[in-house]
Formats: sequence, structure tokens, C-alpha cells
Amino acid sequence: MAIPIPARPSGYRLGQADAPVVVEMFLDLECPFSKRVWGNVMSVVPAYSPEQVCWIFQLMTLGNHRQSWDATKAAIALSGENAKQFVAAASRIFEKQADFANEAWKDKTQTEFHQWLAENIAEATDKDKFLKELNSKEVYAAARIPARFATVRGVWSTPTFFINGAEATTLSSGSSLQDWQAVIDPLL
Repeated sequence: MAIPIPARPSGYRLGQADAPVVVEMFLDLECPFSKRVWGNVMSVVPAYSPEQVCWIFQLMTLGNHRQSWDATKAAIALSGENAKQFVAAASRIFEKQADFANEAWKDKTQTEFHQWLAENIAEATDKDKFLKELNSKEVYAAARIPARFATVRGVWSTPTFFINGAEATTLSSGSSLQDWQAVIDPLL
């Protein structure tokens, strides 16, 4: 099935589109390896100016992560098209991942998870408005695009990184600031 043409490019972008280095990351909000890399990458982002590196965060849901789809929709509902709001929402979701990951939620329902998201992730947002947005056709459609995009790109696990369009196989969830700099700096 073809990817529908999105209203905007897939993913959340921090940095300028014409930066010499473009780092694209595919993440699953329920993946423990994505959580680990998120903390590391959040320490790498400020090491470069928006003119040097453009960061693109793509969400995908892995089949073995039952709550990932709704966590993805929650991040989108809270972020709209705003990358900084996405970073804040994803950071909150990763911070509370242990509370909803597979085993922690195995005997609970999707409706209970939506309520949990409203209470624990949406924070200051109007809860009813958040739940309506979470279940909207627009958020559903927005969540499908990066998932399909990942499939087309051959991404089958998270985290997966591309730098300037090439898969960065030397980077992993455990890569440090120095590891990232060793890959990025020669490209600047």
C-alpha cells in the first residue's frame, strides 16, 4: 500500500533543512533501547547549532509494544507540528515508560491507557480536549505516515539512525556524546 502524501514532511525537525548534516532517527516510544538513546541524543543536540545539524525524529510502532501506537498518537496530539513540543512530550513519555510498558500494562485496557496518558503525559492540557484529539482522525492519519515511511526505508527495529540518508550502523542506543561527535564532526 502506498504512503499517502502527507501535508508536511514526516517527522519532527530541529535545525535547518539545509544543514550539512541531517540525522534522522526512528524511535518507538515503548522501546527501552529508544528510551536509552533518547537521553543520550538529548545531550548531543545542544552540542551543534541548528545551522550545523538538522535532527529528524520519526516515530514508529513495533508490533511487540502494545501501548506504542497510543503513545505515538499522544505525542502527536500534544505536539501538533511543533518539534520543541514533540521533544517535551516524547521526553515525558520516555520518562514514564516503565509505568506502561508491556508487562506493566498487560491486564489493562486501551481505555485505561488513554486515561493514564491524559493524567500522566498531557499534564496541563485540558484532559477532555486531549482525549478527543488522541482519538481524532487527524492524529490517526498523522501517526500512520512515519510508520509506513519506516517500512519503506527498511527500518525494522528501533532505534535506527540515518545520517545524510545513509544508515549509521556504528551508532547504537549506548552511543555517547563522543561517539556521536566522532561520526558528525568529520561531516561538518
